[in-house]
Amino acid sequence: MPNRIVFWIGPVAVCLAAAAQAAGGGRYYYVAPAGRPDGNGSRQRPLDLATALSRRSPARPGDTIYLLGGTYTGGFVSELRGARGAPILVRQYPGQRATIDCRANADGGATFTVRGQWTTFWGLEVTCSEERRETKTAGSHPPDISRGGIDCRGDYIRFINMVVHDCGVGFGLWSSGAGGEVYGCIIYNNGWQGPDRGHGHGIYAQNRTDTKRLVDNIIFNQFSHGIHVYGSARASLKGFHIEGNVCFNNGSPSRAGAAPDILVGGGCPASGIKLLNNFTYRRGLGRTSVRLGYKAVNGDLVACGNYFVGCVSLKNWRKLDVSGNTFISAGPLVALEASDGLSVANYAWDENTYRAVGRHAQSRRFLVRLAGRGGALGFDAWRAETGFDRAGKSAAGRPGRIDAFIRPNRYQLGRAHIVVYNWTRAEAVEVDLRDFLKVGARYEVLAAVDYFGRPVVAGTYDGRPVRLPLRPVQPVRPVGGGARELRPVGPTFSVFVLRGAR
Repeated sequence: MPNRIVFWIGPVAVCLAAAAQAAGGGRYYYVAPAGRPDGNGSRQRPLDLATALSRRSPARPGDTIYLLGGTYTGGFVSELRGARGAPILVRQYPGQRATIDCRANADGGATFTVRGQWTTFWGLEVTCSEERRETKTAGSHPPDISRGGIDCRGDYIRFINMVVHDCGVGFGLWSSGAGGEVYGCIIYNNGWQGPDRGHGHGIYAQNRTDTKRLVDNIIFNQFSHGIHVYGSARASLKGFHIEGNVCFNNGSPSRAGAAPDILVGGGCPASGIKLLNNFTYRRGLGRTSVRLGYKAVNGDLVACGNYFVGCVSLKNWRKLDVSGNTFISAGPLVALEASDGLSVANYAWDENTYRAVGRHAQSRRFLVRLAGRGGALGFDAWRAETGFDRAGKSAAGRPGRIDAFIRPNRYQLGRAHIVVYNWTRAEAVEVDLRDFLKVGARYEVLAAVDYFGRPVVAGTYDGRPVRLPLRPVQPVRPVGGGARELRPVGPTFSVFVLRGAR
């Protein structure tokens, strides 16, 4: 019999309200790859995409712009200006695949730049079909790599349930734009190989005003980091809500073969950071998976309810709340550093669970350096030295069970992400979908690493648990190839996307 160990995390009840908040509700305009600037936006006379997104666009607050199926090639700039409570919605026409190919052409650059305000982009695919993935020029701006991506500088811009892959950087979210959200997106194979290292992240973000939300995204196989909240001494890293993301195997296509799944920190202080209920994984279960803190002394961080596979590094925070997390690693579990003037008395650190796997010495699982002094510790010494984890738990070896989680989509009923840590290497797991599907509804379950491939399961929901096979799945190869070939994902770790089917 397959295992049935599933936990769901997330607000099902708010889905309809959130969807209504993101939707337009006003006039409808249509865009087509062969649309024209002099079109009127009807199905019969659609606009071209550049005009529909420009200041000449007929769309006003509360309106919807539908992109009809097909490929839109080149760089585009959105200047749309919705309003609070009445955003402009830009989305693919239901049931059709609308792809923006950020490939440089005779008209200019390859970036999909978003300015303006209060605009929601929903369900679009953004990619780059250019095959060059390696350069002899070091650094972040080689002249022979032009892969584009989403460059967001507008205020309160949302990106919902999009697929962004094979760009230079998936999403660039900058401090010139207040707030905003990247939600429910599938982000993979972004970046390129340089002579110095792999470059290009899934999400590269900075913020100064309000809070940027990075929630419920699936982020894997970038040439560099998954989530990269980073900046120089002149940048700003204030206010990030990072929740429910599944980040795994980032750096895999690069020559190095690995990069952190999540980085928060840089040359400027990070503050107002919430890292909640995220999931990480990397082959081999070792290396640093999450890096919180870089050069500067940071403000406050809350890290609660996360499931971390790989070492988690925390450096120079004035205030920490680290509780209710699961740490699993074949090497060090935690690396904690606090420089002179920082007191662990300002750290709330308790009720975490640690699983030390592999041959790494149990007495060296916690790397601690406080005010320039410290060393490698076992769990008992960690508690005695720091005063942390009075109610924490530690054990050797992998968990003897399946840990599986369902994250319902806030904006789309019947859609969810399913994350499975198959520590027993079972052949399948049964999931209860009664809270997400109605009896009689058609559905399909897709492997996230092969999102445009065939469903692993599809059918009509009859109210009974759905059996998901836990087998290796080959990830989609980067356009043009990577410096390394990607290895199959599974059966120890699997990520699925549940959605309604026609």
